[in-house]
Amino acid sequence: MKVIRERLIVFLTLAAIICGGISGFAVAVDTLEAPMISKPPIIDGTIGEDEWKPAVKTEVTPNTGSWDFGKTEVSYVFYVMYDENYLYVAARLTDDDIQTDTAPEGSINGQTWKDDSVEIFVDGNHNHAPNAFVAAEYQFGGQFVITAKNAVRYENSGAKSFGDGPDDDYYAVADIKDKNHWEMEARLKLALFGSPKQGDTVGFNISTNDDDGGGDEEAALFWTGKPPDIYKNEAVWGDLVLGEFYAVSPAGKLITTWGRIR
Repeated sequence: MKVIRERLIVFLTLAAIICGGISGFAVAVDTLEAPMISKPPIIDGTIGEDEWKPAVKTEVTPNTGSWDFGKTEVSYVFYVMYDENYLYVAARLTDDDIQTDTAPEGSINGQTWKDDSVEIFVDGNHNHAPNAFVAAEYQFGGQFVITAKNAVRYENSGAKSFGDGPDDDYYAVADIKDKNHWEMEARLKLALFGSPKQGDTVGFNISTNDDDGGGDEEAALFWTGKPPDIYKNEAVWGDLVLGEFYAVSPAGKLITTWGRIR
């Protein structure tokens, strides 16, 4: 009887893993918890250590990230935090050949994927849709892109405007630091994602397109996901939890928990 019971437990466990969401079993996904902040960063393409100190910070390398296609040497560290109105995302990239030959500097909704660029993905209603770019999904987030030369793309999202004004939905700035490093900072209005609040969870992913030698990109490295088509399949993105408020006492001692990887 004991052997039968143990075999039954193993069978049910395997069934849960194989069936996943089809049978209602929870499927483990990568999760980040971002802190809530009171002082927003200056979006200028330079990641100030004090400005981004509260953020949850994650490194993505060729060995730890998810390749949607290709494989190169590119790697990056990204940061995430939020306040009552905006989600803030930044990335510091290391690349042996920074290319920006396709989408013109300052252009909007061009072929940004053919240049070295960062893409941010948000699934606001957290419904794990297989195609985040269908019109019905736009009101809940989508894709937000910036190249190393400040060409942006947001047509596959619910954003209506790009700029640094309070009425603009999306704003980002990139800056090339030297021949092998560039940084970007972005601000996305939470209203794009259904105005989530502290304690809520949205789908999230981030990637970089790597263009070596000009022309088309050679590879796309995501924080998480399983190919093919990670860029549009919300079902394979990770989760972003809007976490606790980041606060520091007058003496400089941290008095609340800040964003963490779980």
